[in-house]
Amino acid sequence: QGPDVLLLHGWGGQIESFHPVTQALAAHFRTTAMDFPGHGQSGLPPQPWHVSDFLRCTLAVMDRLELRCPHIVAHSFGGRVTIKLASQHPERAARLLFTAGAGVPAPASAGVKLKRLAAHFKPFVPKGVREKLAPRLSSSDYRNAGELRPTLGHVVAEDLTPYLAAIQHRTLLVWGDEDRETPLYCGQVMKDKMPNAELVVFAGAGHFPYLDQPVKFNMLAMRFLREE
Repeated sequence: QGPDVLLLHGWGGQIESFHPVTQALAAHFRTTAMDFPGHGQSGLPPQPWHVSDFLRCTLAVMDRLELRCPHIVAHSFGGRVTIKLASQHPERAARLLFTAGAGVPAPASAGVKLKRLAAHFKPFVPKGVREKLAPRLSSSDYRNAGELRPTLGHVVAEDLTPYLAAIQHRTLLVWGDEDRETPLYCGQVMKDKMPNAELVVFAGAGHFPYLDQPVKFNMLAMRFLREE
């Protein structure tokens, strides 16, 4: 019971990924989590999807469950959907809490530069060599994506930075300073671009701040979502 909160998990996650947060929030909010298509118990998208397709699906679920203007807690990929939702349909969201939110390209690391170089020379490398190198040169998300690989390609190729300035919602950004998937740089860009955003950094936390430091995260989330 209480105000609505919608939890949107990261790539490769599912409803249960947010279990500690769901349990904490459910004492004060009507809390809803969903499996994105291709995740958890949801079926695959009918064809390779873009972020906008996941947004349309999310809005349809919100309509079906009568979530008219929920607070949104989003992790990683869920942040991509939330950026588009809040910027294009501002009336459908209240407060936003991003934790390690994706959507802002990080500066290319040495590993990323190597992958790009490998992709450039891929046509000239024998197939057997490519097959041996592929596991080392691809991300864990890509290796585990299976039939969702084309969709993942569409998702990660889209830079959502231009949408950030349009988000007027009060926003809390929670990042781990040891995040290697969506580095702290991404959170800093979001803070700078979003007019009403605050950034909180968890020392020693990685890509899952809400799991690495659950008590601290839940207390922070509760205070943010409940304060006047």
